[in-house]
Amino acid sequence: MNFIPATTRRSAFIACHPEIPLYDVDDSRYVDLTAVRGGESLVLNIALAIEWAENPDFHQRLVTQQSSREGRPDRVDTPDFHQQLVTGHPGCGKSTELFRLKAELEDKRFFVVYMDVADILDLGDITYLDILVGIAKCVVEELNNAGLELNKQLLEELNDWFADKTKTSTEEKKEEGEIKASVGIGASLPFLTKLLTDITGQIKNSSSRRVEIRRTLEPELDVFIHRLNILVDAARAQLKNQEFVDLVIIVDQLEKMVYQPRKDGESNHTELFVHHAGHLKAPHCHIIYTVPISLALTANLADIYPAGKPFVIPMVNYHKQAGRVKLREIIERRIEINTVFEQPEDLETLIDMSGGAVRDLLRLVRLACMGEGALITWEDVARAKRNMIMDYDRLVKRDDLARLKQVDEQRWVDRTFADLLRQRIIHEYQNGERWADLHPAVREIPWIKRELNPPSKVQL
Repeated sequence: MNFIPATTRRSAFIACHPEIPLYDVDDSRYVDLTAVRGGESLVLNIALAIEWAENPDFHQRLVTQQSSREGRPDRVDTPDFHQQLVTGHPGCGKSTELFRLKAELEDKRFFVVYMDVADILDLGDITYLDILVGIAKCVVEELNNAGLELNKQLLEELNDWFADKTKTSTEEKKEEGEIKASVGIGASLPFLTKLLTDITGQIKNSSSRRVEIRRTLEPELDVFIHRLNILVDAARAQLKNQEFVDLVIIVDQLEKMVYQPRKDGESNHTELFVHHAGHLKAPHCHIIYTVPISLALTANLADIYPAGKPFVIPMVNYHKQAGRVKLREIIERRIEINTVFEQPEDLETLIDMSGGAVRDLLRLVRLACMGEGALITWEDVARAKRNMIMDYDRLVKRDDLARLKQVDEQRWVDRTFADLLRQRIIHEYQNGERWADLHPAVREIPWIKRELNPPSKVQL
């Protein structure tokens, strides 16, 4: 997609929307930030890992060599599905990179199901059961969209089981029967799509039905996962018949789930990704989940998920010229800087204030756009800075000061800083090693600025 850069305040405001991922891999607004974010490519790393996991000859040789050394017979116990966690600060570009990964895998003949959790579930109240139901819904929907037919008897059995476990009233069951009779057995997949769409809609929009569905499915968890994998296995078999390599599921936006602390000192994040990791890993396919960045500090995820450590997308290192050039390019791809800014060099001030966060840079440009006159002036830029400083001033608590001073001095964080990372008060960077820094807007909060840079004592 060839994007025409904006030439007015109004069009620049629209062009710099910070919440819209770049879905199209050919979008001219895309800037590859790999080199200024630590040098590791999410697309390359994960695509290779999934592709290598699909090499049966490689795995057979590996198992044969190990078996020979240990005196065991040659055998392969389970398929080697790649199950990967991806994290990073909100707004770092995870979804854009995941869409590029999807395209890369599709070029390699993988069938990729993309699940936007924010679209189909409630991020304020979400459990592993909700996610597994959502996965079933998205797999069935994408198979239907691709015109792939599964065994009709299998689909009827899945229809009946899901309907029985989630439709509780007589009227609902009657309605289900009428729909089923009207579509006929030949339309089992569309019916199952509708049924699962209805279920996820109820989980998202009705707190009472959400509780009821979970209460019904929880005692049937083993059966539910078994039924889900019957569906996934049948889908994979059919995909391979159509000359696809395999099935990959990308579960995006989970990093945005609302943080809820528990009385035992843990959180809903830990409960989902640690205590229920086995359930999230249950689907028989390659699967990728996004997770909150704070979780990477509070749990040893490398010991729980087969892929090891989560893939972390850090902030752009704006302290280096190469990082600044890339951040400027992000804006140049969206607006004509020389036409929209009265002084094009004022953009450097917004880059400084962004701290290398793409979302905050786009927000700053939009804030600067909201003014009078044909061009963005220095006064507009200064106002955008003030607004962002005030936004962060509302987030920071007096109790945070000691930890902020520690980061300022040591450029390092551990699990005790997880809440500050989650709120982007602290940014994480990578260039050979992991390090951290305060968001520039936090440094400019007047009371914090005084504490970090106290006036020199008068010498008597």
